[in-house]
Amino acid sequence: MPKESVLSIADKEAIKIEKLIFHIILTDDINPIFLEEVKITDEQQKFFRDRLADASQGRQFIFTENNSPIKVLAEEIVNASDEDFLRISKDITSRFRTTHTSNMNDGVFIISIASIRTRKLLFLIKLDHKKVYEYKLKNNKALLEEVKNTFSEDKTAIQKVALIDINPNVVWDVLVFDRSCPSGITKFFGNFLSVIPRETESDLTKKAQSCARRWASLNKFEGINEPSAYKNKARSYLTFVDTFNSEQYIEAVIQDSDKEKQGYLRESLRNFMMEDGLYGQIFIPKKDVLTKKECKNIRQTAEGVKIEWEGSLEENNISISDIKDRQGLYKIVIKTSDIKDIQ
Repeated sequence: MPKESVLSIADKEAIKIEKLIFHIILTDDINPIFLEEVKITDEQQKFFRDRLADASQGRQFIFTENNSPIKVLAEEIVNASDEDFLRISKDITSRFRTTHTSNMNDGVFIISIASIRTRKLLFLIKLDHKKVYEYKLKNNKALLEEVKNTFSEDKTAIQKVALIDINPNVVWDVLVFDRSCPSGITKFFGNFLSVIPRETESDLTKKAQSCARRWASLNKFEGINEPSAYKNKARSYLTFVDTFNSEQYIEAVIQDSDKEKQGYLRESLRNFMMEDGLYGQIFIPKKDVLTKKECKNIRQTAEGVKIEWEGSLEENNISISDIKDRQGLYKIVIKTSDIKDIQ
């Protein structure tokens, strides 16, 4: 079954830049300035590898059709010879320039093939002309003289990012970051890639609502409390934020006075979100899907007894032990001022 996971920490550490070229795009020129060669040092390769790792989480998209141009070119270029890699890179850049007809800044379009062990990915990125790197042209060849790691200082230089994985073992085709539309994709970039979101904002809101509970349910024996406590914090976060941010979500869900335990649990939830395909996705939560039904907590004992409540356990005078006693049983205590005979 195809996985929803994005790149794990181990995947990022294994990234290797196999091939890389960039072409120059100028506002006043309909045709890009095509370069024939880019030589990069080991240090510069690390720079681009780190940028790829930065982009390895993003909103997940799928191609609209199997024979869309970028999908076909991606399938060709990942295993292409050096000569064909250069040819296809020019084709991709030309398509990007032709599709981008308005509100464009001078910049460069980078095409790179990266490998993660036996897995290969196509990495596309548009950078505006800021102090990101310097280059000079010599007989239509480019020699990178210096790569200045100003990515963290001036993130606005990176405008469009697409990480394309043609591996059928993952459910997404493209991870996208679009600075002009952080929670989605601009119309022109979507048309260029021929993609649509794999999940709607409503789908992602429901997924984020249930993520903390599912994580807690699967890790009950690792110092984790009753799952509803984390579910309630997740719901509260989604209710009050305008844009979903993975790290903010993790901080909101995991709060513990024991800093060592807090760090461990946050890392555990982060890894779970990566496997779940939620980590790194940016979207606008849909408040209308956070209904009372989604808020309800339901537990069923081995004897078939169901317990239903909304809110926290404490608010409902309920306590559920996190571990079994010597007889191998959980202890559930409900305190109430009245009991109604319903059936």
